[in-house]
Amino acid sequence: MYLEHWSLKRPPFEAQPDSRFLFLTEQHEQALAAISYAACEGGEPVLLRGAAGCGKTLLLRALRRQLPREQYRVVFVPEVACSQVGLLRRIVYHLAGKVVSDAAAAMDQMMQQARQADQQGQAMVLMLDDWPAEADKNMLAELRWLLNLDLEGRRLGVLLSGTEVQPDQHWPGWLLQRLFTTAALGPLMAEQVPAYLEHRLRVAAELPPEAGSPSARAFTPAAAELIAEWSGGIPRLINRVAHLALQVAYLDLAAHVEPDAVRRAIERLSPLCVEHSRA
Repeated sequence: MYLEHWSLKRPPFEAQPDSRFLFLTEQHEQALAAISYAACEGGEPVLLRGAAGCGKTLLLRALRRQLPREQYRVVFVPEVACSQVGLLRRIVYHLAGKVVSDAAAAMDQMMQQARQADQQGQAMVLMLDDWPAEADKNMLAELRWLLNLDLEGRRLGVLLSGTEVQPDQHWPGWLLQRLFTTAALGPLMAEQVPAYLEHRLRVAAELPPEAGSPSARAFTPAAAELIAEWSGGIPRLINRVAHLALQVAYLDLAAHVEPDAVRRAIERLSPLCVEHSRA
């Protein structure tokens, strides 16, 4: 009933990253160009960094969706910083669905999988999400092995994303020398938030970009302005309050989301939830 009320086919502000909802600003286009280069050329890693909730994971997933499967074998490894089993073993699990006993066995599996992809004419791309600010020496050693992996002149494409990563402070010299570039994602500007809201509603309603529809303009300008102010332009926070505001307005049987609905949504988001979403 909630979706029907707003003429939507799917929820527009889900917490899980969905590349279909990617909203391209100039900074997103620049970052996408950088990580696309690393994926296509290989050998030189790219670091994608930015504040939590600004869309790093979403951008990686969007690139994965864009790369032709017949040409690229993409391995997306989430929450690298939380791994307790080692980088290579974690990659092998997501690459081949296998649990190996140690790093040596993981290296053997990686070589097999990389050769297989090469024989099939596929370039292998590793997307290592949530790279830790201070990776330990074992993780760095395994990353170095991956960057040196060479199959007849073709190297792996390696994309790293992280929130608190400061290469100049935390990375060893050899990795700084190998780094191709750093791309950054920050919060949206206040004037971009109304277009962001409309974009996600339009995608959720499965409308073409040029089609006019009341559902894509569910938020009044004043409501969008309040969302921008409260969220600081961070997409994750925009999504949280917009999702709840749509529910509040639906329960009121309102035709649009007004500032009052946004204020009530904000009141329901406890300080603990807000702090968690910013982390």
